[in-house]
Amino acid sequence: MQKFVELSLDLTQKCVKCGLCKSVCPTYPYIEEEAGYARGRLVLAEMVAKGELPLTQEVSQQWDQCAMCRRCEWICPNGVEYKEVLVHVKNKQRESLGQGVVKSLGLKALELMQTRAGRALIKLTGKVMEALPFEEIKTPFPTGAVKFMPKPTAEAFGLRGKVFKAEEERGKLLFFTGCMIDAFYGKTGENVIKLMNKAGYTVVVPRDIKCCGAPHYYSGNLPAFERLKEHNLKEMEKYEFDGVVVACPTCGGALQEDYKLDKPVYDFAEIVFKSPIRFRGSGNRLTFHVPCHSYSAMKVKEEVFYGLMERIDGDQVKRAEKDKSCCGFAGLFSVTNPDMSDKIQREKIEDLQKTQAKVVLTACPGCVLNLKDGVKKHKTGQEVMHLADYLAENLGEI
Repeated sequence: MQKFVELSLDLTQKCVKCGLCKSVCPTYPYIEEEAGYARGRLVLAEMVAKGELPLTQEVSQQWDQCAMCRRCEWICPNGVEYKEVLVHVKNKQRESLGQGVVKSLGLKALELMQTRAGRALIKLTGKVMEALPFEEIKTPFPTGAVKFMPKPTAEAFGLRGKVFKAEEERGKLLFFTGCMIDAFYGKTGENVIKLMNKAGYTVVVPRDIKCCGAPHYYSGNLPAFERLKEHNLKEMEKYEFDGVVVACPTCGGALQEDYKLDKPVYDFAEIVFKSPIRFRGSGNRLTFHVPCHSYSAMKVKEEVFYGLMERIDGDQVKRAEKDKSCCGFAGLFSVTNPDMSDKIQREKIEDLQKTQAKVVLTACPGCVLNLKDGVKKHKTGQEVMHLADYLAENLGEI
């Protein structure tokens, strides 16, 4: 049986089979078998890589049921690089068995939306839907998933190719907006820039950045990722900047880990946290969902987010018991594994509801989408916002 020459067995053999990853895996409670969490998935990868087990649809299904939240890496005492192992085996899976129609179309859509025609279509769709009296549209998917999806914004990609100057410039940041902010959450992008300017940073938004490629990488589509990475690096080279700022931790993780940039990559909250900016609240009770990739990929300390929230005068912060658990989105995972995604989402929404918070904040546009979907489905009445939006709306004096 042919072995996977691309996968170094050193990566899989670092796992000492302690099983600690079971305690934080969002999918294991709903699978409850060895292949339902990182340890078992690594064993399968090692066996296939050694040629001891054939690569079949049944084996590859175990990998496809992983949300790639990387909480297993976060808790692993031995530093196992779970993401890299899964990316390699998923790449071989794609080459041997294909990726399936839904996943292939979803990844291709992320590429097409960043073409000239794709951007024009999204903008036109946003203008047509602008008059609709609701923000989200109930959308069915062929896999059985049903989600409240945000409307495209009429100002989609409106930040592209612009420079936003700070009054007293401390530095210059390149804002890697990301697909969801470009197409759906343009106001969040504007508020990130507002906060950066307030903190003393001029912001440059590249004209022709495409998808960061993280969804493709996590899905094992390495050729597509390399193509997107090469394009984005060439585009970024056209601009002068001191560092990169993101408001999507999945984008930030890809830029930090897989692009190998020679400039630092910051979550927007890290910049604001280090600034003297203060905020004036209105007596709201707040809670926070910590995005998985914020701490597992970007290594942002949760104290950054909570420290900022504690700086909002007049508001009360109530920490959820499971504030760092997965929300169940994980991009295409929520579409290709709808039942499991819904169960993870329900657990998250129930935990957030226990805080009795009026506003649920988070720092990832994907988490915003899924939490908004969740509070609608479960009728909790809570408002979900990106942290950048809430902070920008409550700016005080320095």
